[in-house]
Amino acid sequence: MQRVESALSAQSSLGILLVRLFTGVLLFAHGYQKVFQYGLGAVAGNFEKMGIVLPQVTGPFIGLLELIGGGVLFLGLFTRWLGVIFAIEFIYATFTVWVTEGKGYFGSEREIYILVAGLLLATNGGGRYSLDALFHRKGA
Repeated sequence: MQRVESALSAQSSLGILLVRLFTGVLLFAHGYQKVFQYGLGAVAGNFEKMGIVLPQVTGPFIGLLELIGGGVLFLGLFTRWLGVIFAIEFIYATFTVWVTEGKGYFGSEREIYILVAGLLLATNGGGRYSLDALFHRKGA
């Protein structure tokens, strides 16, 4: 059993890489959708219908955050900071979907996943296979 644990522990950077890549793609895709398909005005309108505070500001901010932040997260740059920011965003998003919209757990699984992934990345960083690690090794 100890061998299995040791082998899995040696692969922790690979696990972090997979979570970071999947989360980055997911956020980038939803940001792209908000910015280029729906439009930031429509996103602000939807945020207003959901009762989100300052929808004319938060709608465009979240759309751009997910688009740009998702791409940067995919690369593994500023991973801890983005993890914190996305965890905060998705605490609010989970509450909004689960409670305010009344969709419950099954309606908010995506939000919960991104919240947990954000916490993982905030506490563990981008892992060995990230630009954060590359720059850290070079003293940047």
